[in-house]
Amino acid sequence: MLLTFQDRLRIPWRGGAKQITLDGVITLVILIATLMMTAINFQFCLFIFSLLPLILMYVKRFCGLIQSKTKFFIVWFFGSCVYLLALFELTVPLLEILPQENVGLVVLMTLGFVCLLKAKQRAAKGDLSGLLDVNGQLDDCKVLKDTQVVMFSDRDDSDDGSTDAEVGRLACQLCRKYVPPRTYHCKICSVCMVRQDHHNVWLNCCIGKSNHRLYLAGCIFTLMALLVFSNLSMTAVCRPTPVFTLYGIIVMMPEDCNDIFFQYDIALCFTGSLYALMMATFVTIAILKQICFISFGISYDEWRRGDHVKRRNCFWNWKAFCLGQ
Repeated sequence: MLLTFQDRLRIPWRGGAKQITLDGVITLVILIATLMMTAINFQFCLFIFSLLPLILMYVKRFCGLIQSKTKFFIVWFFGSCVYLLALFELTVPLLEILPQENVGLVVLMTLGFVCLLKAKQRAAKGDLSGLLDVNGQLDDCKVLKDTQVVMFSDRDDSDDGSTDAEVGRLACQLCRKYVPPRTYHCKICSVCMVRQDHHNVWLNCCIGKSNHRLYLAGCIFTLMALLVFSNLSMTAVCRPTPVFTLYGIIVMMPEDCNDIFFQYDIALCFTGSLYALMMATFVTIAILKQICFISFGISYDEWRRGDHVKRRNCFWNWKAFCLGQ
């Protein structure tokens, strides 16, 4: 009976209805219950927001150790964004918000959603599961989770004008396939990824050449949406003070947030703003890491492996990244 209910629990989607898994429903319930508990009083708010990042980092580290794909993080991330957007539209006093500000927040959040979802869809186009192996046969990348992964990498990256014939053909020792330069094998996805930067647990896919630009653009739009949400929500429930004017819009910052927890819906808006700031902090760290690695022309996995090979200058690296070279 439970299996029948789980099979029929689907949401409409382009190309066919998507099945909602039980672990995804449990993740959403935990997320909403946790965020609603933060608005009870200041003590609950302080305790939960102090403990929540530690728990998420521990779960992320645990999933990295067992090398298993999970939908927990992607459901948590997109569920958090939908929760914040619904909280803004339903709870935040819209009489305090200008129409331009409301539309701007929705547009930024939508752009972030589209870029990140496209990045996840294009992740499948960056793997090399359809290449011929060294024996000339078609075989998928299927390896055991406890297998040691060793990949050949082209340290010259062919930036000096050399061809594949000069540097030699590269092969994955696990898939037994010839691969392009700077291709790495992901133990979690069990595929070879062209220019793999890292395996992103929040999108449940690898970030590589095929979706790297969409991933960075999605992070930037999401960061802007989180900051706008936090500012608009706090200035709506707290006493604001004007700071400066931008294109005719007065930008304000919260000045007095006393007596927030005396009314539950107001406290819910305030704690939602704090949660958005916490999310924005981690997104900012991810963006700064990407900026540094792109500027030096290396990926996160190459830096972690110790392949610190300088590839031309910063300007050329950013040009190659933007053009998808």
